[in-house]
Amino acid sequence: MSKSEIAFKVKDFILILLAIVFLVVFSIPAFYENLGETASNTLEQILWFIWGVFILDFGFEFFKASEKKSYLIKHWFDVLALIFPFFRPLRLMRLFSFGSLLLSKVSVAKSMNIAIKVAITAIFIAYVCGIQITLIERPIEGSNIKNAADGLWWAITTVTTVGYGDRFPVTTAGRSIAFGLMVVGISLVGVITANVAAWFVRMNENKEK
Repeated sequence: MSKSEIAFKVKDFILILLAIVFLVVFSIPAFYENLGETASNTLEQILWFIWGVFILDFGFEFFKASEKKSYLIKHWFDVLALIFPFFRPLRLMRLFSFGSLLLSKVSVAKSMNIAIKVAITAIFIAYVCGIQITLIERPIEGSNIKNAADGLWWAITTVTTVGYGDRFPVTTAGRSIAFGLMVVGISLVGVITANVAAWFVRMNENKEK
């Protein structure tokens, strides 16, 4: 392994650690409403620092790329993560690539690999949206999402397309998140269902041989 490859892996590992820290710091205000001004400012500074590191990394890779337009298209999700704060913890999606290497070693998991990764993705996206919806809706008078438990319950029922309707956003920003989560939920549930069905079909075909 060359020095450049080692440096790239070290940098990627550091960015993943920063994404984990970002997720934790990002979640704290949803679970603890009365943090105090000092604690809130400290958390805000940590988030801005990590965002600065992310944008420096993106800028470095962008200017290093020979095809700037192709790089932006290929890394469109990183662009969203830099523009919209609640997308930034989703940089942890990189962790799934490591998990898939382990899943591919197991025969049963190999055929269910896509479904498992999609399910994990759905849970992760639901968590991030649940935290964000709590922070947006909680201060609004007349809203029914007042704590992290409400927000996470809403996110789970939304991403699974169950939609009980006992919790729902009342702000424009909250409804925008809800729309995105609904689209993601329909897509993810469809993929999971299709892959599970395909797995059972393959198992049935193997028994008949």
